[in-house]
Amino acid sequence: MTALVDHLVRRGLTSSSDVRVKSLTGGVSNDVVAVTAPGLDAVVKRALGRLRVAEEWLADPARLDTEGRALRLAGRLLPGAVPQVYDLADGYLVIERAPESWRTWKEDLLAGAVDVEVAARLGRALGGWQRGTAGDAAVAREFGDRTAFGQLRVDPFHRTVAQRHPDLADVVNHTIAVMEDSASCLAHGDYTPKNVLIDPDGDGVWVIDWEVAHYGDPTFDPAWTIGHLLLKTVHRPSADYAAAGGAFLEAWAADHDSAQLIRQTGCLLLARVDGKSPADYLTDAERHRTRALARRLLTDPPPHVLDAWELLA
Repeated sequence: MTALVDHLVRRGLTSSSDVRVKSLTGGVSNDVVAVTAPGLDAVVKRALGRLRVAEEWLADPARLDTEGRALRLAGRLLPGAVPQVYDLADGYLVIERAPESWRTWKEDLLAGAVDVEVAARLGRALGGWQRGTAGDAAVAREFGDRTAFGQLRVDPFHRTVAQRHPDLADVVNHTIAVMEDSASCLAHGDYTPKNVLIDPDGDGVWVIDWEVAHYGDPTFDPAWTIGHLLLKTVHRPSADYAAAGGAFLEAWAADHDSAQLIRQTGCLLLARVDGKSPADYLTDAERHRTRALARRLLTDPPPHVLDAWELLA
């Protein structure tokens, strides 16, 4: 607490020691607090070296710098689609705080409330970020380091499920190889409902948590969104998550490698039951159903990723 206050004063973010700090949910990879002080209402993040999961999972805290730089780039390309970065220094990232009334899209989806316009906005935003950075050599250099992406995504998701499902190792490793060879635009790396903040009383939508941003495969982010909508379908079959998936992909409107998108989606689904960070809301029966769908997408893929909903019918 004292170190944080000293940092905020030293950086000129507040001139007072009258600082109120409230812990926020930072997922498994960060310490996150809300800070209120004279002239300041912000969120402050510090990256953890060891993540809060049952299995050992280490990651380089330098990813916080990547997140700050990615937020600044994303904000320049699409103003208002991400929180503003107030400061990035000495292991602290200080960003704009969302109003108290905002909530994550995940909360709505788990409750069965499916707003297809939110999905469409996320698709348009992703398409905008991808088109705005496609083939940009400067962005490729700035975000060419995939260390955090490997530590927080490829190793605990792809490589872990390849180890735990040896019969799928070839297709998973092929997915990794294509991903490594397909770097063509900025990728968020965790484009999922938990990282989307929405204004329940308006049209505000923020995409947060850019810590594994990198210059990468354009199918990775849409696969993560579609995959999480499929997980919600398994968990709550009565809600129309398929409509959100269709709206998202239509708004994304990007030429893409359809086979890679399907493989990436299959890898995500399998990782959320058998990887290092399983989805905590799935029951045993739902995990079994998710595993079966993932294996089908990886071994006998349908023509289009949206056909995955037909396989769940």
